[in-house]
Amino acid sequence: MLKRGAPVLLVLALMAGWVIGTSAVWAAGAPKAYVGLFKDDAVAVIDTGQNKVVGTISVPKGPHGLVVTPDGRKVYVSSDGASVVSVIDTANDRVVASIDVGATPHGLAVSGDGSRVLVMGWGSNRVLVIDTATDRVIGEVPVAQPHNGTLSRDGRTGWVASQQQGVTALARLDLTAWKETARVPLDKTPRGLELSPDGRRVFFTLAGVNAVQVLDTATGQIVAQIPVGASPHYAPFTPDGRQALAVVQGPGELAILDTASNTVVGTVAVGKAPHWTMANAAGRTAYVTNEGSNDVSVVDLASRTVTATIAVGNAPRKIAVQAAAGAATTSPAPPRAAAAPAGKGKSVTLGGVTYADHGNKDVRNLSKLELEADDYYFSPTFLRGNPGQKLTLIVESEAATLHNLSIPALGIDKDIPPKGKVQIAVTFPASGVLAFFCKFHGPLGMNGQLLTGDAPPSGGASRAPLAPSR
Repeated sequence: MLKRGAPVLLVLALMAGWVIGTSAVWAAGAPKAYVGLFKDDAVAVIDTGQNKVVGTISVPKGPHGLVVTPDGRKVYVSSDGASVVSVIDTANDRVVASIDVGATPHGLAVSGDGSRVLVMGWGSNRVLVIDTATDRVIGEVPVAQPHNGTLSRDGRTGWVASQQQGVTALARLDLTAWKETARVPLDKTPRGLELSPDGRRVFFTLAGVNAVQVLDTATGQIVAQIPVGASPHYAPFTPDGRQALAVVQGPGELAILDTASNTVVGTVAVGKAPHWTMANAAGRTAYVTNEGSNDVSVVDLASRTVTATIAVGNAPRKIAVQAAAGAATTSPAPPRAAAAPAGKGKSVTLGGVTYADHGNKDVRNLSKLELEADDYYFSPTFLRGNPGQKLTLIVESEAATLHNLSIPALGIDKDIPPKGKVQIAVTFPASGVLAFFCKFHGPLGMNGQLLTGDAPPSGGASRAPLAPSR
């Protein structure tokens, strides 16, 4: 039975603007943030009024892309392990529809008017469009290995990062005629991209380039580069377009960019291996997912300080924040216990380079070796061979992330497709140590070494190309 004071407390709680559910209490009217937990196969729900997780929503394997409609009523989540996009109703935080989009969908984008969601079908080499009124696919355009994309306000024009090696590019799509209308060839692999609110510029990042690229959409030309720290991943705009927020993975920081001068006006240290960010509707607060530390940093953009850190679960990647609270009136499912991080190893730093250490292997009597490339390490990490020994590496990734193995001194720069396998022939140096690394995720610890003879792992491992012979 209820105590006599319970009804009074309930009335007071409702008058104060709080909603009480079966397992969580959150501020009524406070927008929610949704975070894809890649290794938990779930979406965490954050109450931004309290900066705490109030529930989790199970989704199919490998939540990759995630967006929320501008009215805050629906969240779309792509699962690259299940070939679907899940639709979450934010009124009750439950999956209400599942849309088949083909193999290995990667990023998502939503139009400013909320009418369309763009789906990057990485595994099916096409970009699809979902009508948010019917939650049905209404069209598609062929694009080789599309990874991330961005949409115009009316959803009729898209820009997409095509990662097909040898023909990497940004592609402009006409989503009424359903065809590619322009292509910007790139010599590096594109990563994250975002169209400015006025539609005049695309800010995007390239693997191995420590700068944010600025594309003029009218001319299709790159008109500026904004230097930032190592391994920038994504640089979305604030709602007013005056600033962009660059997630810089190497140092673990959020770089604040002035879009009028194309300069960095401030940086904020966040968590480990930040992946994605989004500002709230007012443009005063940014939320940054930190994949390496399993949390979200809440950043006050005026003071450029972290005001809260929210533990969310394993491998948080994409995040989307409601512009305003939706019609939520019921409590979401209770938070579930986070699983132990997969593939966890120790980190060592040699000569300023971080190595996610997953062991040593003596390969002096081998001609082939299976090498695992995962998020974000090589296993084994240190390989010991003979002077001049030739070794075939069979590099396999079980991750849904594009990885790479580079050894500039040997002229090797080979991408490893998600859930794919490649063979790479390497030669051990005559003496000493030779480094190998992922050009996308080296700053996150995805590095290794070829050790000759009894040479110990070294901070002086060569990463530079050999000088041309004379």
